[in-house]
Formats: sequence, structure tokens, C-alpha cells
Amino acid sequence: MSGAGERPFVIEPFDPERHNRKGFRCGVTAVDNYFHHTANKLAKADNVRLYVMAAPDGTVAGFYTLNAHAVCYEGLPARYARTRPAHGSIPAAFISMMGRDERYRGSGIGGDLLIDALTRIARAADQIGLAVVMLDVLDCGDPERMARRQALYEGYGFAICQGR
Repeated sequence: MSGAGERPFVIEPFDPERHNRKGFRCGVTAVDNYFHHTANKLAKADNVRLYVMAAPDGTVAGFYTLNAHAVCYEGLPARYARTRPAHGSIPAAFISMMGRDERYRGSGIGGDLLIDALTRIARAADQIGLAVVMLDVLDCGDPERMARRQALYEGYGFAICQGR
């Protein structure tokens, strides 16, 4: 996979011995802090799976984390809820965090990461029940960036769930 110029990138499970987190900066403090201080701890505790898009030298261009989730039936848009149980929770996959290094802005890496995450989720859904995929668009304080990210996700078929 090549998302930024001529440098080859691969998306693979994070390995603290090979992947360099220190140079990663996406420009959103909460995402940077999560990647630098929290994501690997959660992965070691089996709470998430952490994947990175990395160059052969270990430079991280982007990352995402996945975990299992449950969604209340009432929280789904009507077009998705009609075939679900009328009460309780339904199984979901959650893209709990995603970030792209600001050096690669506009390179398509965000879309590459999202496609990879959805591909992994689809493979899991072949083995276990998963009714929906969820993600949150983190409020970074910049309405223009928020709108671009929301448009990216909507372009891949995500729908807005109000109050979520």
C-alpha cells in the first residue's frame, strides 16, 4: 500500500519494538495522546486491536483501533433498525480511534486506513454476528476539519446517529 508519495506503507498490527510512535502527530491532542500513551496499553489488555500504517523504517503514517461494542436498538437510524430486535443491544464493531500524521494530509491515508479497518471487520463478521459498525467523529474544535472527516465517513456509507 502506498498512500504518501513513493514511500511504501503497510498496515499491520502495532509492534512497539518496530514502530516509532514518538514522531507521530495528527494535530488533535486527544488522538496524539491516545496513540502515544493509551492505545498500546489497551491492546495489551485485549480491549482493542491496534493497527498502524508504517514505512519499512518504522515511521508511522497512521493508525486505528478496533474493538467489540454493543448498540441499543433505539440508537439506530430507522432504516437500520427495522430488522433488529425491538429491545436490548445488538452486536457492533467499533472503530474506536483513527489518526493520520499531519505530514501526510491529503495523501489518501485516511481512506486507506478506513478501508483496511472495514475489511478486517467484514472478515470478523463472517465468523461472528456483527450488525453495525460504529465510529465517533472526534470534535477537534475545527468545524472545517470536522466537516471533512464527516464527509469522508458518509462517503463510505456511515450514517449520523444523533445523540451518540
